[in-house]
Amino acid sequence: MEFKSSDDFLKNESFVNYCLGIDQQDIDFWKNYAVQHPEQLEHMNEAADLLKDLQLLLLAEKLKPEAVSTLRAHLRPKRRKSIFPWKYATAAAAVLILLASAVFLFYPSHPVPNPPELAKYSTRQYVYESGVNERKAINLWDGSFVILDKGAKLVIDSSFGQSDRKMYLSGIAYFKVAKDKQHPFKVYTGKYVTTAVGTAFKLQTDQGLKKLKVELEEGKVTVEKKNGNSWNLVATLHPKESISLDDQLHLPVHQKFYDKDFSQWKIQEVVFQNAPMKEVLLQLEIYYNVKITVEDSVVMRETFNGKFRHDALPSVMEMVCFSLNKQFKFIDSNHIIIY
Repeated sequence: MEFKSSDDFLKNESFVNYCLGIDQQDIDFWKNYAVQHPEQLEHMNEAADLLKDLQLLLLAEKLKPEAVSTLRAHLRPKRRKSIFPWKYATAAAAVLILLASAVFLFYPSHPVPNPPELAKYSTRQYVYESGVNERKAINLWDGSFVILDKGAKLVIDSSFGQSDRKMYLSGIAYFKVAKDKQHPFKVYTGKYVTTAVGTAFKLQTDQGLKKLKVELEEGKVTVEKKNGNSWNLVATLHPKESISLDDQLHLPVHQKFYDKDFSQWKIQEVVFQNAPMKEVLLQLEIYYNVKITVEDSVVMRETFNGKFRHDALPSVMEMVCFSLNKQFKFIDSNHIIIY
């Protein structure tokens, strides 16, 4: 099918499945489609934002099939002209009432949780900022994960996913980069750029972007400094190496860093608000460098609320499993099973 407008995306059942989070195959397909077709991002963004703004992103497994079918029927406009949000007002109200009725009728004791935040596809720059007193966890649409420390700011470049994955950082952030050899992951901090393909690392800059500290947890990164119109290689880092750079100093400072200190920084504050269990477990794997296996797939339909500060992994798992009415055990120091 050829997509010429946001209407065309709304007519596509697979795209609606993706927005509703119904089918993992559709979700994976459209994430990849967005990366491969950046010229369509604006239309995708309009269609997805319309669904989100109308509060129609309800989890499909919590609704009766009839309600989902009715939702799709209302999302398939009969006219070919471009459809704007205000023209959906009457239909949207009817669908919302129907969906709300379905939820209360069939699931009176299990309120529908807030849907996970949809990735922002846009041909414009997109800005993430963490508060002065809180950190922010971000799932990027390429599969990468970012922890923005307090007061940090991350700007995603409009060309993200075309020839590379470009962004700009001020403050402190941790990156768990999804592997993609065709699209290097580049983080610009003032005169410096840190490049990775599939890696986990932490960047720390000062307010004036005059200083940079890079700590590499896994994989490999290169650090370059701008010199006129060219970039000069400063260092190539390997796991457990760090480098400190300062515009006032001529030589960079290389050193090893301690896993314990690095891990403690990652888990200093972990917050989940109505988060899907799949997202919760994925983030815990990243925060604590472990693998978590779930024996009962029904668990993935649940959501979780919790706030942890420097908590040991067993304590966190006890809280998560208590909410699921499940148990857990360590197979070894890096592998946990929920059963």
